[in-house]
Amino acid sequence: MKLLAVRLYAYRSARFDAVIDGAVYGAVAGLGFATIENAYYITSNIDTVSAGAITSVRALAGPGHVIYSAFAGYYLGLAKFNREHAGPIVLKGLLIAASIHGLYNVLSEFLPTALAAVLGVNWFFGFVLYVLLFDGVFGLVLLRKLQAYRRAYNIVHRRRAQPPESPE
Repeated sequence: MKLLAVRLYAYRSARFDAVIDGAVYGAVAGLGFATIENAYYITSNIDTVSAGAITSVRALAGPGHVIYSAFAGYYLGLAKFNREHAGPIVLKGLLIAASIHGLYNVLSEFLPTALAAVLGVNWFFGFVLYVLLFDGVFGLVLLRKLQAYRRAYNIVHRRRAQPPESPE
């Protein structure tokens, strides 16, 4: 749904004029989604757990949605400027984003508890550490992808900007 929102609105805009715009619009869509999802989870669980506990745990889920959606948006941006391979590029972005999100969900079932036990701290601290490590790793992967794209883009555009050599 997050990628669909970007595809239906921002993608068609003249302001979406660079691959990185896909990552930015994807991240913003992820932030909006996380806000709505968190509001739903907090209000639907308010009577079963303490408000502070559910709010704290849900607040830590938000940055992940931003990162996953930025991945999908990055590939949507690549697809916009590589129309001959757009379908597979978008599908790759969706699969990467869904895989990272799924991995987060699976690992969050046991890794925070394991971290808390190893470090001798409470579960919440283990969860915070897990989220920081997981989001940090995949945020860094995304940053490196964007940097690699920027380098490749600059190399291609420098070559185009240089005047052709005159035959001697």
